[in-house]
Amino acid sequence: MTDDRLVKLQKLKDDLPYFASNFLKIKTKNKGIISFNFSNIQIDAHFKIQKRKKLGRPCKIVFLKSRQVGMSTMTEARFFHHILFQKAKNAFVLADKTDSARNIFSMTKRYYDNLPEPFKIPLCKDSTEELSLVTDSSFRVGTAGARSVGRSMTINYFHGSEVAFWSDANDIVSGMLQTIPDNPESELILESTANGTSGNGAFFYNLVQSGLEESSDYLTLFYAWYQQNEYQRKIIEPIKWNDEELELKRIYNLTDEQLAWRRAKLEGDFKGREYLFAQEYPSSIQEAFVTTSNALVLLNFIESARKNSGINSSGMPTIIGIDPARSSDRTIITIRQGRVIQKFYKFEKMDNVRLAGIIMKLINAINPARVFIDYGHGTGAYDILVANGAGSKVELVQFGSAAYDNRKYMNRRAEMYDNMRSWFMQEGGVFIKDQQYIEEFVRDISIIPDLKVSDSTGRFSLEKKENIVKCTEISSTDFADSLALTFASPVQASFDSTSEIVVANRNWQQRL
Repeated sequence: MTDDRLVKLQKLKDDLPYFASNFLKIKTKNKGIISFNFSNIQIDAHFKIQKRKKLGRPCKIVFLKSRQVGMSTMTEARFFHHILFQKAKNAFVLADKTDSARNIFSMTKRYYDNLPEPFKIPLCKDSTEELSLVTDSSFRVGTAGARSVGRSMTINYFHGSEVAFWSDANDIVSGMLQTIPDNPESELILESTANGTSGNGAFFYNLVQSGLEESSDYLTLFYAWYQQNEYQRKIIEPIKWNDEELELKRIYNLTDEQLAWRRAKLEGDFKGREYLFAQEYPSSIQEAFVTTSNALVLLNFIESARKNSGINSSGMPTIIGIDPARSSDRTIITIRQGRVIQKFYKFEKMDNVRLAGIIMKLINAINPARVFIDYGHGTGAYDILVANGAGSKVELVQFGSAAYDNRKYMNRRAEMYDNMRSWFMQEGGVFIKDQQYIEEFVRDISIIPDLKVSDSTGRFSLEKKENIVKCTEISSTDFADSLALTFASPVQASFDSTSEIVVANRNWQQRL
């Protein structure tokens, strides 16, 4: 064999996109059977997985996807490639329903049937749900309803399709994990569109959130609808965009062709139901899970706050909100100056002495106008601060105490959260400058429901925290509470240098 042929064979073995474009065939809606050339999203996902494997991290991937971006097609190509070039390896796909399993299997069977003859390794089993090669490698499919399927075999590569729609997903995945060898070569890929944050969708929602943590064994990969190059529509005549579309265009830097595709899809397939479009074709991770508009702060205001740089809060008071840790949650500190969230701090473990020391350092560094501390678990730190001369800066806040406007709100908590809502919605918007914990912050904010009328006088209240976090992976909305505390009382300006705050935060970030 010539050197050139050896190089090509090695490239076919090592380079999945190259192998796919040369040897694999896919079925399309309009063009029939064509060569499988990876899309921009498939290429990006492939190389992110490869990078994780090279780093020696567990290959446990969570795909949160828009409809029809080709994640299943890419995953099946990946697994087929593995079993074709390796002996005694097993790939298994578990789909949400029988039709989906059949479609996935037919896709893989097409890969095999269209291989060049020299690469078509003989089969020892060819059924409607299994391809077994004489090399003792196999590819099988099953449905999530048959809970025992796949558990008797060793699975090297597992793909869970539309996991958010499985019943008992936690039990099924836990069982499957027992069949997967714990080594760097194994691959677990769980993909789905979103299905809310509770019920059958809760397990996948929690997986997505877990995969956003740097220390997690899982890696969440998300692709917004506008990242798919095909989601554009040619504009024949000028279109007048409404205010919402113009805002989306600004936030996500959309083209007119992308907006035209969105409008046509929304008016056609979804009959104007924007929340359904958002679930199937999300623009952000949080949007994917928002199935109603009953949120305290609507998603478009949150998304705008993530992008709205350029806001100048010089001369505005700096306020610190502190939600101290309880038995199982986090200590969160939020520093807000006017219309800008300058900084978040998160601590997994905390005690009163340490917290008081951290707060005192922040007071000395940035001279805030006010520091608001949750009364529930902050009294110890507060007492230490007062004893050390910081009594004029710090204030304990009881969430359940009477509101300033007690004719409108049932308690201080409802009032603070409503003030926070108004802050997000103010003309010109706000800016979340610190992006380090942005996903955790947005997760907390996005599950807070709107206020509701609670008594015969028409006063507003906020749902109890234990009900808000029910069926989620978190025990408390700490980031949201910390920001809400910065609206505990009216505050006058006492510090007017944004640059000093930025410098001080940078200096203290590592030392805290």
